[in-house]
Amino acid sequence: MPFVALEKLHQLYDGYRKAFTLDGQPLLLLQENGKTLLIKNSCPHAGAALTYATCTGNAIRCPLHGMEFDLSSGRSANPTCSQRLQFIPLIYEGNMLGVEASSY
Repeated sequence: MPFVALEKLHQLYDGYRKAFTLDGQPLLLLQENGKTLLIKNSCPHAGAALTYATCTGNAIRCPLHGMEFDLSSGRSANPTCSQRLQFIPLIYEGNMLGVEASSY
């Protein structure tokens, strides 16, 4: 499958956020605590964009309703929410970070 480049590695830093739309899918590339992640840019609970979500510790907090999701497991901190963040696998190619086409 072809590689789709998203960002140069030297551009990444803790607190980094960049929203993408690939084949109609909203995605969010972020880096927190030295860990770079690509997630579906949609709160699993209410569908709000996570582009301006806040991160504390290892959790991302939805800007719409404040629900938190663990950035390792994708699980909600609220036991009434069974939906999880959707993670998309990242690929490193040279000095670029990206995804395999159609993996999102």
